[in-house]
Amino acid sequence: MAWFIYRQPGGPVALGLQYGHLRQTLAAAYGGRTKQDMLTVLDFERQLALADTLAEASDRLAVGEGVSGPAADRYVTATRTFESRYAGGFATRAQLRALGNDLQLQLYETPDALLTCNYDPYKALCDPGRGRDTPQRTPSVDRCDPGCGNISRTDTHIARARREMDQLRDELGDGLNPGPIARRQAQRIQTLEKTIRQHENSRHTPGPATS
Repeated sequence: MAWFIYRQPGGPVALGLQYGHLRQTLAAAYGGRTKQDMLTVLDFERQLALADTLAEASDRLAVGEGVSGPAADRYVTATRTFESRYAGGFATRAQLRALGNDLQLQLYETPDALLTCNYDPYKALCDPGRGRDTPQRTPSVDRCDPGCGNISRTDTHIARARREMDQLRDELGDGLNPGPIARRQAQRIQTLEKTIRQHENSRHTPGPATS
């Protein structure tokens, strides 16, 4: 449950409220409730989630998934690198730690986001410090900036955008929502249309990796 909370927007704060202590206190063996450092557990789960994201991305590229966005090339490179190093086997804890520390392999997916964050702290618009002083280890999904150079999109994201747009159009067609909500929905539809158009105009299909 702690890992689920931690991965949500604002998760570290919510985790502190839920369990009565913040991230700094978690370092002290999960508030004294367990012998294992909770941050170690969270890091391990983050590494597993990263491996799952990379594996799924590699599978989608292999069957013809299209990619677009300023970080599209980095997205492809990350999946290719992951596939060459880890495909067909089980990663050890040491390999997962190395995976989590490799800046070229940092792909983050949020279920409701219509993008992949190819996280580079020095380009991240969600981090006011841009990697200086104490850089963020992971993106702040609640402060995602659509102009960020870490963004890539795939056909999967665009399929989600189309489903959301269809749902909003159905709601607008009913005419039952108050005016302010209807206006926000219309603005959201325009944003989704722009996202879809940009993807279609710039997508390329890397295809399966060549050996």
